[in-house]
This record gives sequence, C-alpha cells and structure tokens, in this order.
Amino acid sequence: MPLYEERVTSRAFQILLLVPVGIMLAGLYGTYQSEKGFDVMLALTIGVSLVILDAMAIRIEIDERELRIRGLLGLVLRKTVPIENIASFRVGEGWTSCYGVMHFNLPAKGCVAVHQRKGWTVSFTTNHPEKVAEVLSTLGIPREP
Repeated sequence: MPLYEERVTSRAFQILLLVPVGIMLAGLYGTYQSEKGFDVMLALTIGVSLVILDAMAIRIEIDERELRIRGLLGLVLRKTVPIENIASFRVGEGWTSCYGVMHFNLPAKGCVAVHQRKGWTVSFTTNHPEKVAEVLSTLGIPREP
C-alpha cells in the first residue's frame, strides 16, 4: 500500500507530443500507399509511439521500501530508489528549480531532488511537493534547506 501516489500530467504537453505521432501515422500511410518500406515504418511508428506515450505522464509512488517514478506505461521512463539508499532530499518551488542526473520533468507546482547514498541524484516534478516532503520525512530521510 503506497504512502503517497500521484500522477503528473500536462494537457498542453500531451497535445504537443501527439503531433509527432500524427506525422508518423501520415508517413505510415504514405509507405502503405507506395508499397515500399511499410514493415520498417510500422515498426518505427510503434516504437516511437510507445516512447512518446510513456513520456506523457509521470507516476510517483512512495511506500515503506522504495520510491518509484514511472512514465505513463513504465516502459522506458522508470526509476526505483530504495528508501535505505536515500541520503537526503530537497524541495524546490516551481517545476524548473530542481536538477538531478536523472530528471523526470513535466510542468507542475514544484519538484523534489533525491540525493542517493550510492548512485545519481534523481529529481522529479510534483504538484504536491510538501506532501512528498512530509512522507519522506516520516520515513526518516533528512530534508536539505
């Protein structure tokens, strides 16, 4: 049972990402009409569409054992950080105020950067940064100023 769960989305970003999918579908139709390269274009369209769909939303889950960040489908965008590996965290105002080597970013009200004992800093945007901070503090993780 998660202690915290959130799905971060941006309607404008989703619409923006649908443009390349539409263009690829038009290209797929063009290759179908020309009867050349349809199988290659179909594979590329499916692959790129899955990556784009995965980037349309961020799912954040925190439980007693780990912090999980996933894309909409969880195929490409995914990171799991064990709670015992988190050294500290920092909360930033605005979705552009955090930086991590691994950064999961969509327009949102705030962001959280998680500093690991071993591994890269992971940051993600959230619409409820203080709720995330409360849960992480409850789990005994120190907050940086």
